[in-house]
Amino acid sequence: MDIADRLDKALQYSTADLSILRWMKRDQIKTTLVDGVPHSFHQITSQGAGCRSLVNGSWGFSSTTNVIDAPDIVKTAERLARLSLHGENIEIADAQPVSGRWNPQIEPVTISDTDTLAELIREADQACKSVPHIVSTTVGILIVTDEKVMVTSEGAHIHQIEPRILGTVNVIAKDAGKISKGTETVGGENGLELFEKGYLKDTALTLAQKVSRRLHATLPPSGKTPVVLSGDVVGLLVHEAVGHAAEADIAQCESFLSNKIGEDVASSVISIVDDGTLPGGFGTYGFDDEGVPSEKTFIIINGILKNYLHSRETAYRSNTVSTGNARAWLFSREPNVRMSNTYLIPQDMSFEELLEEVKNGLYLSGDKGGSADRNGQFMFVTSGAQSIRKGELIEEYFVGPTISGNALEAFTKCTGVGDKDTFVLRPALCGKGESAFVGSGGPSMTTQVMVGGFL
Repeated sequence: MDIADRLDKALQYSTADLSILRWMKRDQIKTTLVDGVPHSFHQITSQGAGCRSLVNGSWGFSSTTNVIDAPDIVKTAERLARLSLHGENIEIADAQPVSGRWNPQIEPVTISDTDTLAELIREADQACKSVPHIVSTTVGILIVTDEKVMVTSEGAHIHQIEPRILGTVNVIAKDAGKISKGTETVGGENGLELFEKGYLKDTALTLAQKVSRRLHATLPPSGKTPVVLSGDVVGLLVHEAVGHAAEADIAQCESFLSNKIGEDVASSVISIVDDGTLPGGFGTYGFDDEGVPSEKTFIIINGILKNYLHSRETAYRSNTVSTGNARAWLFSREPNVRMSNTYLIPQDMSFEELLEEVKNGLYLSGDKGGSADRNGQFMFVTSGAQSIRKGELIEEYFVGPTISGNALEAFTKCTGVGDKDTFVLRPALCGKGESAFVGSGGPSMTTQVMVGGFL
């Protein structure tokens, strides 16, 4: 009996208003090279099933690592839902039951590809070592393949495969007692073909050059500064400051985007989208974990807030439909509203035109993390900065730049958005109670932010 048949048979035990039964298998291969020496190789497989049942306005959830026990978790989920009847009266938006398969047809990576993986990380390591002052390197590749089967009491039958690859490079440079560090991640919903084209090696070389160059850089001048933000910094701003605020479970409570649908929230050159259908995106998938097809949702169009990201539950509360953003990290977790690939849409300005727009200021690049609150206040750390003088980059570099401000103000003060040649989309694991594979990015853009720095 195949998985779908087992799940169908288990659902016969359901008397709930809605039961969603999901099976998932996650295959992971991870290999790491530290300072040119093989450090680790892991192959991990986990699988199981989870059932979520809605009874008279209350959810119940149960999971197991053995699909043979699927009938038991259906009964348990329903029993837990009935025990929770004193809670909130939950209702969900209607969704057309879907029967479908989704597979991006990417050549799967298996244990037989060990030699290829080893060669790819060795090439990246050697690229780093070719740069002066690099004293330590760590290069790793993670392959994750998720296979999912879902059946629902509404009649949905879904089978999808999500293959992802993630490359990580860490380098340390040292000279005359000074130390500089850097990290870069690249990847997407791809197979080895992404890195076999030299993408990982080129990324490693560029990172090592930047880290070496920053060894003798100084702290940036502080204060309100006109800037050009690189695509990865734009992606961080879009994801942390706008994307989370647009997740409906947050927006329906309290965020700076709450109750602002139809209002101007940014410059007219700003359009932001969450696209779960983007080919090659790290956050791409065919169907969410409620069985709703993924879609391209426009959050902001020409500065006007148009949509939030929804599950079926949040969609009902807003009298709309799900955007296919209910995602669960594992079979043993319930879905929450999560982003997919969230990015600023490119416009038509070249990088040189953006520099001319700023005239005198800083070019900030490299995402080292940060945070934003529900009021849109953010503080991010970037990898480095370079001076812009008279509309051109000059050979003056700064280390440890931080940027802070308010998201609405930053996007309102944007006067220029770069073209497709300045666009980047970075892979990430987003944490919001649990992890989610996401992509974030955009083209370069101009704005004004408060700049500071630390060593």
